[in-house]
Amino acid sequence: MVEQSSLVGTLLRYLVLAVALVAAYNIRLNAVHTYGRVIHEFDPWFNFRATQYLVDNGWAKFRDWFDEMSWWPIGRHVGSTIYPGLMVTSAVVHKAMNTIGIEISVNDVCVFLPAVFACITCIFTYLLTKEVSGSANSGVAAAFLMAILPAHIMRSVAGSYDNEAVAMTAMVSTFYFWVRSIRDKDSWPIGVVTGFAYIYMVSTWGAYPFVLNMIGLHAGFLIVIGRFTSHLHYAYTLFFVIGTAGALQFPLVGSLPYQSLEQLMPLGVFLLLQVVSYIETYRSKLDNYAFEKKRREIFGLAVLAAAVLFGFLLTTGRLGAFSTRVKSLFIPHTRTGNPLVDSVAEHQATPPTFYHHYFHLLYYIAPFGLIALLFDRTDTKYFGIIYTIVSYYFSQKMVRLVLLLSPAASIVGGVALWVSVSWAFNKLFGDDSVTESSTESSSESDKKDASSTPSKPGKQEKPKQKAKQQQTKNPFDFVSDPKLQPVFKVLAAALLIFVVFALYQYSIHCIELSRHLSEPHLMMRGRNKDGQEVIIDDFREAYWWLRDNTPADSRVMAWWDYGYQINGIANRTTIADGNTWNHEHIALLGKCLVSKEEESWLMTRHLADYVLVWTTRFAGIYGDDIAKMPHMANIAGSVYSDVNRVGYYMDQHGNPSALMKESLLYKLTFYNMGNNGVTLKHFDNVFNSRNYMVRIYKVKDVAKRHPFGTYAPELKIGQFKQ
Repeated sequence: MVEQSSLVGTLLRYLVLAVALVAAYNIRLNAVHTYGRVIHEFDPWFNFRATQYLVDNGWAKFRDWFDEMSWWPIGRHVGSTIYPGLMVTSAVVHKAMNTIGIEISVNDVCVFLPAVFACITCIFTYLLTKEVSGSANSGVAAAFLMAILPAHIMRSVAGSYDNEAVAMTAMVSTFYFWVRSIRDKDSWPIGVVTGFAYIYMVSTWGAYPFVLNMIGLHAGFLIVIGRFTSHLHYAYTLFFVIGTAGALQFPLVGSLPYQSLEQLMPLGVFLLLQVVSYIETYRSKLDNYAFEKKRREIFGLAVLAAAVLFGFLLTTGRLGAFSTRVKSLFIPHTRTGNPLVDSVAEHQATPPTFYHHYFHLLYYIAPFGLIALLFDRTDTKYFGIIYTIVSYYFSQKMVRLVLLLSPAASIVGGVALWVSVSWAFNKLFGDDSVTESSTESSSESDKKDASSTPSKPGKQEKPKQKAKQQQTKNPFDFVSDPKLQPVFKVLAAALLIFVVFALYQYSIHCIELSRHLSEPHLMMRGRNKDGQEVIIDDFREAYWWLRDNTPADSRVMAWWDYGYQINGIANRTTIADGNTWNHEHIALLGKCLVSKEEESWLMTRHLADYVLVWTTRFAGIYGDDIAKMPHMANIAGSVYSDVNRVGYYMDQHGNPSALMKESLLYKLTFYNMGNNGVTLKHFDNVFNSRNYMVRIYKVKDVAKRHPFGTYAPELKIGQFKQ
């Protein structure tokens, strides 16, 4: 179908895009309507606490902040162990809104920011799809799909104040500016914007190497298939130099861009582009034979020099090994060898059923959109193809990385939808009955043609003699026999009916699932004996009790999952939290919980004043600390040889194993809960939440505190060996 300029079409497209943005925002407010303006889950509570500290104390103190209320007794330097982009973004929004007279609390900014940035992500998904496919209508379809896609919603509901909330916006915007910078010979200066967008990406999330490698892979692929152009060289050089220079400013990144194997490929592409560009300078000076000879000489020397340098850096230890998490993306099984990493549910391989649940319609139509991009391939279409394939591969390896696939799935899903709809309308009403405003002017189309043709540096890049439409060619247009047109009209009508029905089912599925994904997990809905719906608030009830009934300097021992909530809500010192930066420290915590009471107390009295345990099984929720005990023992045993790494379990009848029954955690869970014979000598039960989902114990005869920053001599710290 030929795209034509149409004011009505343009207005209609922007109207649909606006509806998609409203839907994207509203579908993420379920939790706010049900529970109020509450921060969700675990990690968001650290992010909120850090944002509040930044707002109250300013950037200089935030950068140097050493948190003595976490990881007792060694603490944690926050400024060098986080990606600050989320906090800085929220602080800027908070300052700006209050400056212009809109009074808003830090809490409210943190609650609503994910929903707002989800809308911005949809806008960039529209722009990226439009650039990749050449079709603005495909972009609108992709934005709609992205707006209510559960795979995106699960990390962007209001209250889910985590890094991914803004990182997805940073990632999609970086990809958009990249493909925009290589559209034609005049677009390469946009590489500067790509570089700064990438810097923002680095500041927000540890998955920034994915973005860097995606762009590097795309540029390298274009070189390999003979599509090198001067504007590809300029755009990538600007992006890489500016982006890398900015990334080096973050302490958590440090020198990784030059020392990490995970980021070596984009560096290699950068160097390759310089070599190829230098070689191309000889093309106009030599005949073909001499040029080919010169190219082989220079390229051979470059490869030799790169091999020698790589070997030297590798053998001298100047190149770091792949991280455990990255290794898990390529190991053909789900275990990495690090029990702490393996214990995190979102680090497990993605079950196949997950895709239907979180992508629904997109899971089935995305392959057709991917196939459509294979027609009339351009540099930007190659990016869409590579991005979809790579992100799908990684999404299979780790549940958390399904999020990376959501924009790609929306892009190819949007292409598939528009290709289907446009073909059906054309068959029913004729080629000219459905119009679409061109994504570029005719001159811009010529430029895009030029971008698809390898150029010679120093020579003007000429468009092809016959400009082609750069929108995605419709793969359905393969039969032109007039006799078959009535059949195709019937098929077209059936296809339109199917699309409408499928989109309706997709919308219903997304709306229903969004309600589940919006549950904050800090609070939950249940029913009382009369069948009335009630809010179960045991967790906050326990944290508020700690805040109101314990000394301000109290130290609270709990499994690391709950550390951020104890810090953020109870405002009390914790032993460990979700940062999980110190394996040996968490192993010590695990040892305290799985050891016998007497052995545990001899360690715990040097670490904590109170012990908090989750006992949600008494409310019918069995994912509590007892269920996590096998992981605790495995982590503890990876450092301390006197801890059995297995043998902590309950049988099918609910009877504990011998090791579990003797552990402190089992006793803290079941103490005074029926006639089970559990007794305690060194711990007093001081609080039980309303539904017995949380229990708090006071440690008896707490030892004198050792100076902060060092462990008491009685605590023997082991060493993890993978």
